[in-house]
Amino acid sequence: MAGDAEQPVGPLTRAATRTFFGAPAVDDLDQLKARVGFIGVPTDQGVIIPFIRSGAFAGPRLVRETRTRLRETRPDGTSAGWFDIETERHYLEGVRLADCGDVLIAGGDVQLSQARTTAAVRKIAQRGAMVVAVGGDHSISFPVGRGVAEAHGMVDVVHLDAHPDFADSIYGSKFQHGSQLRRLHELPTIGHIAALGLRSVDRDQYEDMKRLGVSFASTRALLEEGPKAVVDRLVRPADNLYVSIDIDVLDSGLVPATTLPEPGGISYRQLRELLAAIATKGQIAGFDIVETSAAQADLATAMTTAWLIIHFLTAIFEAEPLLRHNA
Repeated sequence: MAGDAEQPVGPLTRAATRTFFGAPAVDDLDQLKARVGFIGVPTDQGVIIPFIRSGAFAGPRLVRETRTRLRETRPDGTSAGWFDIETERHYLEGVRLADCGDVLIAGGDVQLSQARTTAAVRKIAQRGAMVVAVGGDHSISFPVGRGVAEAHGMVDVVHLDAHPDFADSIYGSKFQHGSQLRRLHELPTIGHIAALGLRSVDRDQYEDMKRLGVSFASTRALLEEGPKAVVDRLVRPADNLYVSIDIDVLDSGLVPATTLPEPGGISYRQLRELLAAIATKGQIAGFDIVETSAAQADLATAMTTAWLIIHFLTAIFEAEPLLRHNA
C-alpha cells in the first residue's frame, strides 16, 4: 500500500528562469498568495521501459517558453487575462497567478523526489491555491495528487489518458508512469476514480479496474456518446476533484512530442469539451498535465499543452458561479 509521504529535509523547489504565463515567481511557499499556483515537476524518472523515449523532464521548461495570449501580469500581481475571439469575451482577468518554481528532483532517488513533490504541492494547496503541476512524466501524478489530497482531506480523481496506468508494477517498479493511478487508488484520501479516453490497455489492468471499482470509458465511447455525456455518466459530483491530463489522450498527430503517442485519439476541441464538463462536477483542487517531451523537437506539442492549461483554467473559473449556486 502507498503510505504517507516522508517529510524531506531542505529546500523543496527552485525558481525557474522564466515563469508560466508571465506569473510572478514565488520562492517562499509559506508566503504564497494566489488563486493558482503553478509548479514544474521536471522528471522522467518514471520512464523505465526499455526502448521508450524519455525527455519529459523538459516539459516545464518547454511550456514556460511557449508564447500564448495569456502573458501579461499587472503590477498588482493579477492576470490581465486573455481575449477569445470565438466567444468575444475576456477570461481570467484579475485572477492572481503564481509560479512556485520547479521541484528539486533528486536524480537516482525516486522516493525523495516524490516526497519533495508532495510536500511542495501540499504547501501550495494549504495556502488556498489551486495546484497546476506541469510535468514531467505521468509518474508525477501520484506525489502531486497525494499532496493535494493531504491538504483537502479527500479528493476524487479524473484521469485522462490513452493508457490506464493501473499496473501494480512494471519491471519490478511500483513508482513509474504506468502505475501512478494504482498508487493513488491505494491512498485513503482518494475517493472515486474515473479514467477517460482509454485506447491502449492491457487486459490485466482492465480487469483490475473493474474489480476495484474504477469507472472508465474508451476513446470510442467519448467519440460515440460525446464528452459531456460520458462525464455525466462516470464522474460523480464531488467537493474536490483532482484531474490528471496525459496529452497522449489526444490523437498522436496533434502531440508527436509525447512519450507514448497513440493513433486514434480525440481532438483538441473534444478534450476542451471534456475538461469543461469535468469543471462543473466539483471544485478543481488541482490538476496536472504531463508527458510533453523534448525527445522530438516539436513546438506545436508544447503550444498545445500551454493552451490546454489556459482553456481548462478558463472553464474552471467559468464554472464557479454554477458550483456556488448548486452548493
